[in-house]
Amino acid sequence: MQQHYELSDTEYKIMQLFWKNSDPLPFNEILKYCNDELQLNWAVGTAQTYLNRLILKGVLKTNNKRYRKLYSAQLSEEELAQKYARQFVDESFGGSLKNFIASFAQETKLSEADVNELIDILHSNMSEEK
Repeated sequence: MQQHYELSDTEYKIMQLFWKNSDPLPFNEILKYCNDELQLNWAVGTAQTYLNRLILKGVLKTNNKRYRKLYSAQLSEEELAQKYARQFVDESFGGSLKNFIASFAQETKLSEADVNELIDILHSNMSEEK
């Protein structure tokens, strides 16, 4: 099973529905997407379990109305990628972006254009601290 930002392949495919739609979605529309588009042939309980998992993972939210629950993305795909990248740097490099870049650059040949783009990104994110 493939993982996407600590989401299973199925969870990731479900989240793509929310990332494509800016409006909150009712459960019946989500179930229809899972069964018609993703061809999962899920019962109501299975779909609810997956939605609850996504809520617990902090990527999905609901309006918590008992009879007309609507679901929407808690995080955009970009925010989720940034969260995952930050977590990876924190866990693997002690939170040091400098150590991550140094480790990555030692094993990878970068083009001059890539180096210049990285320099621009670093300059635009530089703190005032000396």
